[in-house]
Amino acid sequence: MTEDLIFYNSRKRYALLTFGGLVFVVMGSWLIVKTGNWPLGLVTILFFGTGVVIGIRQLLDTRPRLQITDTGILDRTLGVGLIPWADITDAYVRSINQEYFICLLLRNEEAYLSRLPPLKRKLAAANEALGFTPVSVNLSGVDLNPEQLLEYILKQSAAARLGPANSLPSS
Repeated sequence: MTEDLIFYNSRKRYALLTFGGLVFVVMGSWLIVKTGNWPLGLVTILFFGTGVVIGIRQLLDTRPRLQITDTGILDRTLGVGLIPWADITDAYVRSINQEYFICLLLRNEEAYLSRLPPLKRKLAAANEALGFTPVSVNLSGVDLNPEQLLEYILKQSAAARLGPANSLPSS
């Protein structure tokens, strides 16, 4: 048995996003107070204020974001639970605006998608239009090399599909 790999949200990333959101909230307040532009000021405050709340929530969230174990991979943001290595038939890396995703091709994809609430299921289906798979591991906010993770996932899934009968005996 190897040691589990556990990854958390990047505190630096969410601190910077929260700070940036606060700057825009202050700018929205300034628009209202100094220029009297209520519509733009309120939209700015509401939009970036929501970002500040989300950023603070992510900063305070101490739960593991991504866990890689001997049995499989668990991405808490996916919401499908643990994906055993043997269920992963292939994977590839995709990115949008320097945000990386590991796209997983699964043996019984529908079994995982059925675990999602209806809205998340629709979002998963929309992933396909962007060239992703419905079940993709989001690496945004995690300090992790996507190519190294892809290599590890492919290695583990291939070994799991071979099964213990084809593995080398331990000394």
